[in-house]
Amino acid sequence: MDQLDKKLYTDLNNEIDIPDELDTIIKNGLKGKKKNSSLMKKVASFFVITFISSSIVLATTSIVHEKKSVWEEPERVVAGSIKNNGNQNINQQNIMSEDEAREKANEILERFGYKDENIKEIELQNHIDDYDSDWHITTEQNTNIFIDASGDGSFIISTGNIYKDIEHYRTTKEEAVNTAREIAQKYGYDINDYGYVRVKSNLNSDKESYMYNVTFCKEYDGIRNPYESIIISFIPQINVVKSFMFSNKKFENNPVEITKEKAEEIALNEDNKLRTQYEMYKIDKVETNLRIVSMNGGAYLRSNDYEQLHEQTSLDYPYEKSVFYRTESRIRKAWVVSITYDTNNVDKFNGKYNPNDERFSYFIDATTGEVIGGGSILLSE
Repeated sequence: MDQLDKKLYTDLNNEIDIPDELDTIIKNGLKGKKKNSSLMKKVASFFVITFISSSIVLATTSIVHEKKSVWEEPERVVAGSIKNNGNQNINQQNIMSEDEAREKANEILERFGYKDENIKEIELQNHIDDYDSDWHITTEQNTNIFIDASGDGSFIISTGNIYKDIEHYRTTKEEAVNTAREIAQKYGYDINDYGYVRVKSNLNSDKESYMYNVTFCKEYDGIRNPYESIIISFIPQINVVKSFMFSNKKFENNPVEITKEKAEEIALNEDNKLRTQYEMYKIDKVETNLRIVSMNGGAYLRSNDYEQLHEQTSLDYPYEKSVFYRTESRIRKAWVVSITYDTNNVDKFNGKYNPNDERFSYFIDATTGEVIGGGSILLSE
């Protein structure tokens, strides 16, 4: 893995807010594929840099009343053995065809003012950690489009255009939100149903910033849903859109039947299982919040392949040997139990330190109490 890989990995262990499609792009950027790894890493780096604090079709929601199991044992995969021509257990009949992807990409290009650009490359990219896929389209002018192959409408478009003197353009956060609303409306997206709004600039102050990212999310019972969101990155004053993301993943809207205290008990029991086998740092604090999350194999990897996790997150470990656990990408309410460990007196440069030993968040399903995912990334408000 090169230096850009390492920067992305380091950034991903900060407190960031990553929707599913964005997370997929970042991970794809770390694949190290010779054919398009440089391009993917640049796209991934762009999104990490612009979205760190770090598809209009209404999403279908279903309310779950039964307290039955939602977790199934995930599939263990090794990065180097995964071919990009198909995922196991995937229903190919539900995947958007290449012709459909081209048609959708051309619609997006025309909508965003790039109808004269011609598609140069198109590739179906299967996720290594779940059974979803995206079409990645690149134009001759280096505009990138990612389309969710399930056909749920989710997409990202980012332009490779370079604009001179953008550092001279300024605005305020309040004006940025209003501009983002106008941009969304211009491209046909009604954001009245998006109750959560967050604005971030690329630098510390409005006086210095020359690019803004505005996030709109739908909310359920006061909980932000990053998987039903619109994220717009633009240059103020000239209002040029650098990237536009529309996420429209199905949310199950499961009821909350597990208490916060019970969720913490479950997470701490899971953590204590590791302590009986490995030397670990003392727990400094535990923070628990109700969130909307995407099921993943992160906690399963940590619990069942702890030594492998340590090895593959070291700087010199070859990506091709990295292990992932594939799950369904179900979007559910869960208690996110974030455990921070006491590493104040730890030598982080002795070759033994691992970021997974600094903090870890367990996703405890709010209905069933099962551990349905987790990671070393802290989910922000």
